[in-house]
Amino acid sequence: MKRVVCLYRVSTVGQVDHDDIPMQRIACRDYAATHPDWEIVEEISEKGVSGYKVAASDRDAIVEIKKKAIKGEFDVLLVFMFDRLGRREDETPFVVQWFVQQRIEVWSTREGQQRFDTHVDKLLNYIRFWQASGESEKTSIRVRTKHLQMIEDGQYRGGYLPYGYKLVHKGRTNKKNQPVRDLVIDEDEAVIVREIFHLLIEEGYGTNRVANYLNERGIKTKRGTTLWRATSVRALIDNRIYLGYMRMGDTYSPKQEHLQIIDEATWEKCQETVKGRATCLKHEMKVPERTDTRSLLSGLIFCADCGSRLTFSHNTTRRKLADGTVKLYERDCYRCYRKINARESCSGQSSYCADTINETVLYEIRRILSIIKQKPEAALLEKAKENHGDVYEVAYKQAEKDFFEAHKQMNALEDQTMKFLTGENTVDISIVNAMMPKYKEKLETAQRRMEEAKAKMEKEKDAAQTATQEVTDLLSWADTFDEANAETKHMIIARLVERIEINHDYEVEIKFRISVEQYMRIAA
Repeated sequence: MKRVVCLYRVSTVGQVDHDDIPMQRIACRDYAATHPDWEIVEEISEKGVSGYKVAASDRDAIVEIKKKAIKGEFDVLLVFMFDRLGRREDETPFVVQWFVQQRIEVWSTREGQQRFDTHVDKLLNYIRFWQASGESEKTSIRVRTKHLQMIEDGQYRGGYLPYGYKLVHKGRTNKKNQPVRDLVIDEDEAVIVREIFHLLIEEGYGTNRVANYLNERGIKTKRGTTLWRATSVRALIDNRIYLGYMRMGDTYSPKQEHLQIIDEATWEKCQETVKGRATCLKHEMKVPERTDTRSLLSGLIFCADCGSRLTFSHNTTRRKLADGTVKLYERDCYRCYRKINARESCSGQSSYCADTINETVLYEIRRILSIIKQKPEAALLEKAKENHGDVYEVAYKQAEKDFFEAHKQMNALEDQTMKFLTGENTVDISIVNAMMPKYKEKLETAQRRMEEAKAKMEKEKDAAQTATQEVTDLLSWADTFDEANAETKHMIIARLVERIEINHDYEVEIKFRISVEQYMRIAA
């Protein structure tokens, strides 16, 4: 009696959800029943594992079955189709050959037994896997091409429905004459989308505060719950669908005017505003959600001596006058926590008059913004870009060249394998197989370096764009600072200033996030 191990595999999420494994199991059991001398001793399943993307050495099921083969625990490996073993033509035939060399019969319910007895067997098997891989790749290309074409045509291709939109029937049908729904703006939700952008840009809200605001108002998400989170708010404002662009990977559709909810200027301003607040958080800046002129510098001001943060305090003191009346004295101050509570060594003061410090800082901010306002915008932009050269672009092009060279070498090895199987040369295939891992690793290394170089190049481009945005922001702040409300002033200062240090003589040192000095040196 031959002992049979069955392997079942599904690769996609859709297949996992629909569970195609029972179909494979039934087919394998029925096929085994036609062989009286077979007995199924174990059934092994893989869910959500791509036979094309994942190497056999990285598949737990294949590794487990190989261990069983070495121990002699079974005689026959049975699959629904041979592509269940894998779709990689440069690897899978050799995996099957390995099992055969271990005296394991490899069978498929559709294709029968896989043999390697003769040169012709090897050739046919290689061609079979090559065809399977090609068909899989063609199918993927066809699906992707179809979806890309839909995106380029401005058609909704399915998937997650973004907030602010809905699907309606507009009379369009597919090739099977089935009705197809189109994406349109949901006007009720669009109002909320615009409000979110307004809160972030104009009201000084952060993403957490926006999420809380929406939950408090009972605004439901696309899933019908009041569970807005900062991450969902951030995902929303990052989505270019609100500009009218549908996306698939790195491909965007032409602008669909009928889908635009937010204009480009608003969208870009929101990105920069949120990014600026994220920078504050990265530097452990704790900016209050609401403020007034008294606590204008909260979260930004530090003791120059001990380095601890100064906290805002409003004190009210009652004093009885000679005539018996009681007078209230109010005082706003910034207090050094370490000096007052920790009693640690600090030569600074325990508290500082808030009005004095606020006036000093505001004067300096206004002076700097006034100077920058007088500078030519073109000169400011040129200064912003001058530190961002093309060194990373050069590195990327070299890495790309190395990758294509490694890919060429890998293709040459694969050609040698094909020529051996067709009998065109007599090169020992074992030598080629031994070289494969080395050149595969070389190719993967080259690809990784190319991707890293590309990431650095894109980061540098982003830095150049950020520097350009800095100039735009500075000029905007210079125009609006004096007329802005207290909360907006505080937001501008928090984005402009990294920290403010105060010593016991009320000397103020301001450390800016933006290199304002380089802009101030530009000749008017």
